[in-house]
Amino acid sequence: MINMTSMTILPEDDQPVSGEQQMGHGLKKASLSVVIPNYNHARYLPEALQAILNQSCRPTEIIIIDDCSTDNSVEVIESFMRQEPIIRLYRNEQNKGVIFSLNRGLSLASGDYVYFGAADDRVYPRLFEKSMDLLARYPEAGLCSALLQLIGPNGEDKGWIRTPVISQNACFLPPKKVIAELLSHGFWFTGQTIVYRRDAILNDTDGFLEELAYRTDHFVDYVVAAKYGACFIPEVLATYRILASGYAETVFDDEGLSRRTFSGLLELMRSPRYAPLFPESFVSVLRYRGWYDLEVRTQRRIFQSEIDFIERLKALQPKATLLDKAFFFLLKMMTVIGSMIAKIYLWHRRVNWDFRWLAMKVKTRFSDHGRRGSTDKN
Repeated sequence: MINMTSMTILPEDDQPVSGEQQMGHGLKKASLSVVIPNYNHARYLPEALQAILNQSCRPTEIIIIDDCSTDNSVEVIESFMRQEPIIRLYRNEQNKGVIFSLNRGLSLASGDYVYFGAADDRVYPRLFEKSMDLLARYPEAGLCSALLQLIGPNGEDKGWIRTPVISQNACFLPPKKVIAELLSHGFWFTGQTIVYRRDAILNDTDGFLEELAYRTDHFVDYVVAAKYGACFIPEVLATYRILASGYAETVFDDEGLSRRTFSGLLELMRSPRYAPLFPESFVSVLRYRGWYDLEVRTQRRIFQSEIDFIERLKALQPKATLLDKAFFFLLKMMTVIGSMIAKIYLWHRRVNWDFRWLAMKVKTRFSDHGRRGSTDKN
């Protein structure tokens, strides 16, 4: 059960904050840089850029790193630049990949805080306002995150990503509480919603590491949150678009890469530089749960492979006899039942059985439907 008294809970504050306005406690509003790597996302760039420009709290600068796009991305970006002087375009001389572009954008950013956007996703109107307001109240925090919605190629709603809901109110968790909540409920940071304190990344991490591939931002999240603490907003404030050609989709199912990068992440946590942030007990639990999580993915691939095998057998019998049909039915039932048993076992091994927390999570999921609906209308 989450101990709400150990967190700093904030009242709901729906007052908009303009780009020139002074924020709470008489402090001047901190500056925010947005960094967007782009490669051949001309189709989605207008939507992504307009969503950022429509924010109730505008960024100081929008830095776009184009990675040698072969479509009309540059033309789209330049059309926005003619209307919006806060947009700056940088082009890689060679195709270097998204991680190189993230690091280049970070080196060019000048804001107190930085948000790394995706050229094919979009943010909801008040992500920056709510994040910057919470970070202004807790300037010691290293980052702020929220909940994330999945959308399809054409923007169709796919539901929100089922990350842990660590609080039903906006809150700040100090470093020790961050470690405790990660142990209790797992990783809750969603990259498309995170606003980072820029100096925390520059001073306390090695930036985004190529060798960690799609886990590189996960490691930055772990380090920054464990060092400085983290803010959390229990609202869906950004989207993640599922594309077959997307970076995550093209590497996520690479079993060998998944295992190598997870091992690399654990090794870094145990290295002299980062070990003071991560107790061995924490790393051991992360290792235990992480390997079971990898086996969940393997089990999914096995199940799909077996179903595909059955369908190929069926195709060989265009005039299936009663015996053929009975065999196919039993084979499929055995596959489905075996998969279900494996899922239950693996799920049991990789999660914390805290039924009070699960009840809170279910409640939040139901209430989120209404919240997401109202957000869509904004």
